[in-house]
Amino acid sequence: MNWNALAQFIHILAVVLWIGGIVFMDGFLAPALRRAMAQAELRARLLYVLFRNFFAAIWGAGAALVVTGYGMVWLRGGFGALSPAQWVMVILGSAMVVLALYIFFVPFLRMRAAVLRADWGAACTQAAQIRLLSTVNIVLAVPTILSGVWAIFGPLA
Repeated sequence: MNWNALAQFIHILAVVLWIGGIVFMDGFLAPALRRAMAQAELRARLLYVLFRNFFAAIWGAGAALVVTGYGMVWLRGGFGALSPAQWVMVILGSAMVVLALYIFFVPFLRMRAAVLRADWGAACTQAAQIRLLSTVNIVLAVPTILSGVWAIFGPLA
């Protein structure tokens, strides 16, 4: 079996699930809910359940990204064997994972606490913080994915 090809497939699939999920949630669903649901309680409750379910699914994708990403580094001979494009992908991808962990452990858990105490304003504030930080991850995803394409296919020129 070609372990590198399998790792690449799993890695790309996990990226599609994670980044595609963020784009959908933050770019389409959350703004639509804000327009459609004026009542903060209903919006906060629904967003909390959506974020909770999204994070539950993304833990697996994030673990797959870390394992396959660093596994491919190992398969290629370690960090000393990486091209500049691969280094960019590793550094930015690692930063994205750290940011995702921060999003979960800080604003999401604050949102959970606000929902449990029925503080809908605070829950909506934390939902907005999650969206803002997730947008940073989407922005970071562009050069990360571009560096991955560059690493596989060469410069886009």
